[in-house]
Amino acid sequence: MDDFIADHDGSHRPVSVVESTTLREDASLGADDGHRSKSWSAVLREFLGWYNDYRWMHLRFRDPDGDLVRAPMLNSHTPAYGDIYYAKLKALERQVLQKFENPHVVMLTLTGSTKNGAGGPRCPADHLRDVVDPFENNVRPALHRSLDVDRWEYAKVIEHHNSGYGHMHVAVFVDGEVSEADFRPAIDAHLKHCDIAHRDAHDYHHPEEDRRPISVNRVDPDVDPNADDVAAVSNLGSYIAEYIGSYGEELFDRSLAELAFRSVCWATGTQRVTFSTGSRELIDAELPDDETSDDGPVEPSHFAPGTTAEDIEKAATDPDRSVSKHLQGGPDGWSLDGVGVVDERGESRHDVENVGVSYVQIDGAEHLDPPNPQPPDRPRRRTADTDLSHY
Repeated sequence: MDDFIADHDGSHRPVSVVESTTLREDASLGADDGHRSKSWSAVLREFLGWYNDYRWMHLRFRDPDGDLVRAPMLNSHTPAYGDIYYAKLKALERQVLQKFENPHVVMLTLTGSTKNGAGGPRCPADHLRDVVDPFENNVRPALHRSLDVDRWEYAKVIEHHNSGYGHMHVAVFVDGEVSEADFRPAIDAHLKHCDIAHRDAHDYHHPEEDRRPISVNRVDPDVDPNADDVAAVSNLGSYIAEYIGSYGEELFDRSLAELAFRSVCWATGTQRVTFSTGSRELIDAELPDDETSDDGPVEPSHFAPGTTAEDIEKAATDPDRSVSKHLQGGPDGWSLDGVGVVDERGESRHDVENVGVSYVQIDGAEHLDPPNPQPPDRPRRRTADTDLSHY
């Protein structure tokens, strides 16, 4: 926290100042007379405290014989949750290889300026919204118009820069031969409709290939990943997982930039990985008994597929719902025995006092983060007359 406050120019900025933005209540200030966002550093502190509490908590149940059964209270920031993403990506890979005749994967990178109109740092949630929002109504339709193939699906990955601000990768799974030029209209659509996007950060003509916003590879599990000049991906799951942060690493061992970024996702309820409808259908076909959800996994040996800790808490506090319907091993006799918390003195038991997460809508204060619109110009092809001074 000291490093973030001392070294990051945006640490003092509110997470959001846009009217009616929805934030977790513990990421906001105010009450009856309105709400406003806490500073980024304060939200980071809240997030780390919330996560630390989770590390020592678990749900307690009594089975039909009265024996105590404990289940972890996991969340999407725990190392185990990375296994869920990876399992889904591998399931998608198997289905793509099975059902696509000529599978290719294309990675698009979409971003935006982190400076506001006054030259100061943007509010991070508002910056992320500006980057992500144009996809559904503008970028995706541009892909639909430009791709001359029978089938394509996608997965969106929200990730962090070293600054802690977010950007978006879109992995497009295509059945058919495609080229980089097929995806330039999607980049152009982002530049046109994302007010903070600039062509310099989306230059598909850049002389350095790894700085272009489009990467095209065929999917071939038999390719040698160490071979030179081979534009192919042998492990689609690992290829995409590289864009999902520190896979399998404990949260507190990750970079400060990633922690700051995740605190913004936590405060706004932003999912970091989402799949197109067709991609989800392919995953479900591969994993019909998937025992995960967007809220986190639960212990598969005792719970029905898809059950979350929040489901159990709701059932335990709602007289019209039954805990037993979420549990394996019989329809009757199971009961929730509260939440267990472990510390140096051992385990203590606590009743379930609240259900779910409380969100509020904040009042607007847009004058604190003035707009900084960028020109919607497309990248320019290199010529002898091109000014390369900014590269």
